[in-house]
Formats: sequence, C-alpha cells, structure tokens
Amino acid sequence: MYSFTYKLFYRFIYRYGNLLLTPILLLYMIPAIVTFNYEVGQSLYLFVISAIIFYVNKLYYRLYKILPLQIEIDEDKIICSQFFRRDKKIILHFSEIVKLDGGIFYGKSKGLMKIEGGKSTIGFFHHLTNANIFITALLQNVPLEVYQKVETKIKSRVEV
Repeated sequence: MYSFTYKLFYRFIYRYGNLLLTPILLLYMIPAIVTFNYEVGQSLYLFVISAIIFYVNKLYYRLYKILPLQIEIDEDKIICSQFFRRDKKIILHFSEIVKLDGGIFYGKSKGLMKIEGGKSTIGFFHHLTNANIFITALLQNVPLEVYQKVETKIKSRVEV
C-alpha cells in the first residue's frame, strides 16, 4: 500500500486559503463602501472585488467536497481520507472509475485532476507527494476504455 499526501504548505493553502484571502479582500472593500459616492468607478470596483470573493469561495467549496489530503492506493482500490470534514472517507475501486478529467488527463501540465467513479468524485493536484507515481499507478489500473480516452491527450502533452 502506497500513501500520498501534500506538503504542509499546500495542506494549509488547500484547506484554509480562502479564510485568509476573503478578509483581505473585504479590507479592500471597506474604504470604498465608507466613501461611496455613487460613481461608476466605485461601483465597478466593489462589483469586481465582490465577484472575486464569490469566485474564490465557490472554488474552495468545490475543493472541500472532492479534495482529500491523504490518498492511499492499494492493489485494487484508492482510499481517500482527511477531507475538510475529517470523518469523511471514500473508497474507490479501480474497476468503478469511469472518467479521468483535468490536468495531465487533458494535456495540461498543472491543474486539478479528477477521478470520477460511479458514485463519487475525488480530486488531486500535482503538488501531491510523488504525484507521478500515483498517476502512473492510476493509469495502470483503470479500465482500458478509460485509459484509451486520456492516452492521446497525455501523449500530446509529452510531445510538446
């Protein structure tokens, strides 16, 4: 059984990043709200900061649902734990995987990668310790039709 996790810095960012970013953005909004004169520039400024706050929190909400901070891989399954809700644990058998999405599986070098099973979806980033080993083991054990869907995208990334 192999175990994969994130370094302390990334664990902190993926779990609490929005709790740091949102108050900082709110601090930028306070002077604009206090001195609001119904001008187009101020309204646009407040709208942009509000949109950024909304987008950041929406992104983190999605991450809280699918991003485990501890991934263990066995001969026939992936065991994911340490989600935002610490009691949550997902066991995903390789035979249940129906889709690999994002990041390397889309021909990009970075980004959120998702593993979609029958009932659940998990995600991980390339910052995972020994991520290449995890991806290799994943590609070796997924069903053949799932592998064939991402094979050309992975090869196009390597050739560039």
